[in-house]
Amino acid sequence: MKSPLKTTTEPLSTRFHEEGSAMTIVIFFASIAMIAVFSYLLHQMSYIKPSLRSPASVQSLFNARSGIYRALYQLIDSTTSDTLRTLSTLDSTFNASMFGGAVPDSADTMPDKPQINGTPVVYDLFGTLADSADRCTSEVTMEPAGGSCLLTSKGRYRGVERRVEAMLGCRTPVIGDTVVVYKNTLPWNQKPLRGTIVYDSSSASSLRNDWFSSLVDGYLTEITDVDSILLNPPLLIQTVRDLEKIDSVVNGPLLIDGSHIGIEWRDTGRVIVNGDLQITGETTVQGVDFIVAGEIKILDKSVLLESNIFTRSRLFIGDEARFEGNALALQSVAIYGKATVSGRSSIIAGSSGSGGGQTYSTADSLKFSILISEESTVDGVCIALNTPGSIKTDRESRITGILWAHKLVCHRGKMEGLICAGRVVDCDDPLQMETTGDGTTQPNRESAAGGMVPTELQNSIVGDLEPLRDISLYHLPYFLGRLSIVSWKEW
Repeated sequence: MKSPLKTTTEPLSTRFHEEGSAMTIVIFFASIAMIAVFSYLLHQMSYIKPSLRSPASVQSLFNARSGIYRALYQLIDSTTSDTLRTLSTLDSTFNASMFGGAVPDSADTMPDKPQINGTPVVYDLFGTLADSADRCTSEVTMEPAGGSCLLTSKGRYRGVERRVEAMLGCRTPVIGDTVVVYKNTLPWNQKPLRGTIVYDSSSASSLRNDWFSSLVDGYLTEITDVDSILLNPPLLIQTVRDLEKIDSVVNGPLLIDGSHIGIEWRDTGRVIVNGDLQITGETTVQGVDFIVAGEIKILDKSVLLESNIFTRSRLFIGDEARFEGNALALQSVAIYGKATVSGRSSIIAGSSGSGGGQTYSTADSLKFSILISEESTVDGVCIALNTPGSIKTDRESRITGILWAHKLVCHRGKMEGLICAGRVVDCDDPLQMETTGDGTTQPNRESAAGGMVPTELQNSIVGDLEPLRDISLYHLPYFLGRLSIVSWKEW
């Protein structure tokens, strides 16, 4: 007989099995809880980390901006002492280390001003602090961009870097209703113009030869003088695959021909060509800069965009080609056919002599540095410097922007904008072309009766000229007039 108090015990294996199942459930829920906690912590860190870096990023941006303005201050007036005044406060230790001052009675001068293609200049903005990680610094460099100059500043603080790029140039020194600025006292023989004509003999837009020579020498140092016998045969590019053959330095002529198969080359970087550069056919090149020892020819239906180009010789933009960017030619520029210069581009021709121990030839048989002929269209700024220093436009040409010439401007086409010249002439009049001077001196000529008489020079505009309302959007190169910032980009 069984006792009612007797309990039936289950097998030991069953009890072990149930205890194991309970442990698994506990571990499962504990894992879920741990994952939830870690997910929450990671989610919070995603908010905390940017907030911790944000002040350092903002300070780095401020440092980069400060580097631009410090460099600009030095470039505008290098003769003025760069020593900043000591702060005067009731507490002699207040801000004693700011702006380079180690103690109230002494201050450190800023480093040498930046140079084109020179070594980077580092500004220690607020003095040397004990912790190098907290130092506010900016590193500033200057690079040529065609006829303009690019000032780049890298600001750093606590391992964070921000960057600012400023394009240097010169603001247009007139308001929108001015159409001609001339620098002579000769009489005018003209048809009525809608805009205002201004006589200005000041040096507000004079050429700074040292800055221009520094710009040119920076390009020339990258071109290697090679004997023509040692040059390679012309490098012919006819397909997109052939673009892989182009190195950073081409020791000979470079021919990019899209006549048979259209070529599109969109890239960044700089190509140095120790020979001629010719772009023909249906070719599109965007973002590539060229430094060329020989001539540059942009012909047919080719397109060159967002490019800075330099040639030690001549530049040709012809047929139905299109150019947008900054161009500098030491001899002459010819824009003809139905070619187009767009996007407020910069076209500079002629040279000012020598600089930096180097010399470069300005020999050119043309009387004009820049020829805008036939049905070509120009939207930009055309600059003709000392030699030959003149600009000529044909009757069917269309110009929007600025024509700036050291000597003569012969305008026969249609234009909206501003002409700055030593003298404006009718180049169809042989009498006016007997001399290419700017009119500050009166040359003599032989009269029909014999003897020398003064040449009857005068100012004259044959073509159409109207004011451009948004003339302030156009700017001169940084070596003409007072230096200023014309564009700004930061990231």
